[in-house]
Amino acid sequence: MEQTNQALKTVIMVGRTEVGKTTLANTLMYGSPEARKTQSIGRIGSIIDTPGEFVENPIYYRAILLNAYDADIVLFLNEANEKESIFPPNFAASFNREVIGVITKMDLGGDATRARKNLREAGVSRIFEISVHDAESVKQLRDYISQEPQP
Repeated sequence: MEQTNQALKTVIMVGRTEVGKTTLANTLMYGSPEARKTQSIGRIGSIIDTPGEFVENPIYYRAILLNAYDADIVLFLNEANEKESIFPPNFAASFNREVIGVITKMDLGGDATRARKNLREAGVSRIFEISVHDAESVKQLRDYISQEPQP
């Protein structure tokens, strides 16, 4: 996958541990699906990367909400095969910006039906189904969160 010069809006990624937040951030910014364990809130270019533990433990919701003020868009990530939602019902209403859903790891052949339901119950406005190994699905998300108006 090639690196893009397309400028992205500032986004914050929220999702459970190992859902693919850092891998997706590296793919969007640098075209390379590198992964590492995120230990604290950090930045990968214009992407705010949060540790999964922050959404897994409600005591850390405040940290997510405060860091979201620096973002233009909030991304809730849910893995294709996930059975239970990590997000409370209508959690998106807690953010005062657009919240979209991203279903990750579509290449693993999972059924995204439950993931879509989880994200809709969390209150997202739009859902993207992606695999970091599928350049077209990543491009669709990148185009949506780019700073350039879309035709």
